Amino acid sequence: MTLGEKSAAVTNVYEFSEIVDKACEGLKERRIKYSIRKIQEMEERLCELERELDDFINGKM
Repeated sequence: MTLGEKSAAVTNVYEFSEIVDKACEGLKERRIKYSIRKIQEMEERLCELERELDDFINGKM
């Protein structure tokens, strides 16, 4: 092996590291999207509860 060449083991480790990094990034993005969706769902539910409470307070229920 000459000075400029990489061994197969080093190349495979580097590639594996890149794959792991990309997988982690993808999982992080999915987690963020899931969290945003759950927050939106909770916001919608909170609005529904506020309307129900307003109706209850105003004697509409």
